[in-house]
Amino acid sequence: EFRGRTSTAGIYTHTLSGVLEMALRTTNARFLPQYVLRNLGVRLMIDHNDPDRYWMGPPPKKNDDDDNDIIPWDDDESFIKDPWDYVCLEYNIDSPLDAVVHNSAMETYHQMFLFLFRLKRIEWTMNNSWRQSTELNHAILIENKAGGIEAPNVRAAAEKSSFLLRRIATIRQTMLHFISNLQNYLMFEVLEGGWDTLIRSIEMSRSLDDVIYAHDTYLNEIVLKSLLSDTDEGNEEETKSNTVEGQLLKILSIALKFGKFQDHIFTNSLRGLERAAKSRKAAQYRSEKGTWGRTTTDENEGKVFYYLADSNLFQYVDQTAKEFDKALSDLLKLLRKQVYDANHVVDEKEDGTTYVLKNNYDALGFLLFRLDFSGYYARQAKSGKKNK
Repeated sequence: EFRGRTSTAGIYTHTLSGVLEMALRTTNARFLPQYVLRNLGVRLMIDHNDPDRYWMGPPPKKNDDDDNDIIPWDDDESFIKDPWDYVCLEYNIDSPLDAVVHNSAMETYHQMFLFLFRLKRIEWTMNNSWRQSTELNHAILIENKAGGIEAPNVRAAAEKSSFLLRRIATIRQTMLHFISNLQNYLMFEVLEGGWDTLIRSIEMSRSLDDVIYAHDTYLNEIVLKSLLSDTDEGNEEETKSNTVEGQLLKILSIALKFGKFQDHIFTNSLRGLERAAKSRKAAQYRSEKGTWGRTTTDENEGKVFYYLADSNLFQYVDQTAKEFDKALSDLLKLLRKQVYDANHVVDEKEDGTTYVLKNNYDALGFLLFRLDFSGYYARQAKSGKKNK
């Protein structure tokens, strides 16, 4: 439904409901109770100042030349919001449960959903780019066997493109390592552990107020343990870049941007190799018929290799790797400060935030170890201090 779209124009709520219903029928979600499926819905979160908030008109028109040429990567494209940035699942709470799951609680659920949905989206984008890169490497191998890189200049470009693909694969694996470990931490250390605590608290409740308090506490602990709430109540004008939440969102933005970049160049490269393969098959067919296979130089031959050997692509990939390593190093530094400074926090009148985090230091410690199991980022931080 959203493939190739760059805005919400032409997307309607009833079409999203149809997509959601199809997804529920074709996944394990169909085994959920009927009262859960009946209350599940989807909506587009459009800001009132957004020009696309009315969702009217056809999708953006596509240039006819797009299918006939390889489109260069534009760094500004990664900042264009696509419809996935507006999608949110919603759940209708029936009475009397709305007394426990009130409006403020629903806002917290939406916040957590958007965070988890973004993680899953980045993971899907990275896995999809891996499939595209596998298909691209196979197509390049076929092009090589067919003699598509016999010219010396084309061969040099092919070697550079091969190096670029290996570099992209390395960065993608680094990002996937972070995303998968963060997801495991959220699912097993935060959500499942918090749910068990909630069940025990509800079983010990003696009144409705106790149930509401237990549920609110459960949501607050989830937000804190998910690193989405900063513990420092300092200057409100301080930017989020100096907080755990800010660094986390920065890492996710870099990864999503890199995923869009991979999808762009892999899609264009596969399209170019497909055109080159068609040209070779047409020349081979004419040759078998007893006519000249080719009378002129085919411009499609080697075009993809020149495209992948562009120095701008190498520069963008290297810059992305540096930005990701810097953001991850800063995040690990903030996590180490929370974990290793825990024993130095002495306060007889601890607030709820300090209490929740101090009880989560073991989980944060394991997350910190998994994210930097080899000590690479720790060594980078030390070397950076020495250079200063």
